[in-house]
Amino acid sequence: MRPTVRIEQSGDGMHKVRKHLHDVSVEVGILRGKYKSEGDEPARYVAQVAAQNEYGHGRIPSRPFMRNAMRKNKKDIREGLERVARAETHAKSAKGQMMRLGMRAQNWVRREITDLRTPPNSPMTIARKRSSNPLIDTGRMRQEIQFRVFNKTGQTI
Repeated sequence: MRPTVRIEQSGDGMHKVRKHLHDVSVEVGILRGKYKSEGDEPARYVAQVAAQNEYGHGRIPSRPFMRNAMRKNKKDIREGLERVARAETHAKSAKGQMMRLGMRAQNWVRREITDLRTPPNSPMTIARKRSSNPLIDTGRMRQEIQFRVFNKTGQTI
């Protein structure tokens, strides 16, 4: 599910703002094409584990680190998008503001992975991992959280 922004205001400059927000976007998460292979662990496995933890799967309860991070920082996201809008049609300025917002969102998600404690791991999992943090085993999933800014044609900028 990709978050969307809808601008309800109107006025002379709003056409430019609407156009510009459609011209540049940011994605945050474990991004396709950005996986790093390490050792014997297939890179796609990290994305699978993240999805199973985000939404729950089988005996794995839902631990929504992405949704929690975005919900907790709604105000900051709104303010970041307002900064992009104020950059008007200066593509360089808007790109920089989107880069800043992407970096901040990446950090919010990584912090949520670190801080989330409920639902807790089972005693058996805690014994195996030697840690009670439900979303951190090796730290690889947190490390794979990245962002990218792209233009309306889908090219990374």
